[in-house]
Amino acid sequence: MLKLNHKLNQGKNQLFGQFKLPYSLNGHSYNRPKLVDENDTKKVEHLIGHIFIGYLRQIEKRQISHFFPNDNDGHKNPDLFLSTEGKHIGVQVTQFVIRDYLARFNQAKNICEKLSDFITEIYNPPIIVNIQICTPWDSDAIPQGKIKTYKKLAKVIAESIQKNIKHLKTKNEYLNFDLDKNDFKNIAESYNLYPVPERYKSNYFGRNNIFIDYGFDYVLIHEEDIKETAEKIYQSKNGGNSEILIIWGDELHFYNTTPHIILELKKAFNDTSFKSVYFFGLYNLKDIKEKRYNYHKIK
Repeated sequence: MLKLNHKLNQGKNQLFGQFKLPYSLNGHSYNRPKLVDENDTKKVEHLIGHIFIGYLRQIEKRQISHFFPNDNDGHKNPDLFLSTEGKHIGVQVTQFVIRDYLARFNQAKNICEKLSDFITEIYNPPIIVNIQICTPWDSDAIPQGKIKTYKKLAKVIAESIQKNIKHLKTKNEYLNFDLDKNDFKNIAESYNLYPVPERYKSNYFGRNNIFIDYGFDYVLIHEEDIKETAEKIYQSKNGGNSEILIIWGDELHFYNTTPHIILELKKAFNDTSFKSVYFFGLYNLKDIKEKRYNYHKIK
């Protein structure tokens, strides 16, 4: 049987913790098309510029005619300029990312997708199969396994899926397996298999028909991580050459901790070189019918 890891907080104050649902009609949000690619800075700034102009005109009743990008947007220079009554107002744009959560998310995604590839190279089942892997330690420490060990684990899992495929295709129940401690003590202790029902998509990481939930991959957000992120943004952006700072973030990554983010940003930017500081939260999914943005004036 899978065990739950209990020592997850490492002395930190946990604001949010959640185990992932195994499947849903739409699948995990990271697989759904995004409104904007966070790594495409110009597109992000263009989107934020449009949102911000709408906010200023509708909420603050300011006469802003348009915005345009700054070609010289080096360190602490404006990313955008707002045009109002013949004046140009400099705006910097930055993203609020809860570092510990994002780092863990990316590590889990990378490990699970590689393991999924190793498994499907050996056997790719005709149905979607969820795999939950339990780590052999009572903490959220990230496994430090070698590639050859993961390939060996993939062979064991692939063979168990192939051997039990008739059972998985006809019965919606978990199949549990223990692993050899001598071979896998550094990466896994046990695992289970579960067939995803027809018409549903897995919420786990993976590709093809293999999706994996690894024991260390919990959704955890700590108060200290939010405070650290707010302070890092202040240290990085304060003293710049803009009048306005816009801090934006994807609400899908915040799990209702936005009030804590606002509080820490207000503390961090209590004394700042910016005349105005704003926080915008958006749901970065293209297929949301009603686009919603949360606006908060920090200063």
